[in-house]
Amino acid sequence: MWLESAPMNTKWVWIVLLLVVGIVAAVFAGEYLSTNIAHLPSWVPGHHAGYKGHMHKRGAVLALVALLAFAGAGWLIYKVVKEPKPGAGSGTAAGAGPGPGQAPA
Repeated sequence: MWLESAPMNTKWVWIVLLLVVGIVAAVFAGEYLSTNIAHLPSWVPGHHAGYKGHMHKRGAVLALVALLAFAGAGWLIYKVVKEPKPGAGSGTAAGAGPGPGQAPA
């Protein structure tokens, strides 16, 4: 996968980007689902003066986008935390003594 060979900093940039997209999408979904079309703030696209009702389709799509962004960020965090650190070998630690079946030095 293209992201597995990316440096650690690049992975964290993607995580932060997905979290920001998820938060913004969740805020817009909440606005669309809870506010009447005529009373939407001017900074929210879709404001129509004199109309009644809510924008359920936009709210549902943005809620899905937020869910997918949060799931993607969570998956990336899991992958970053799970991957082995460079220099962390599978040998015994210094001072831990001989391994099983080995004679003391």
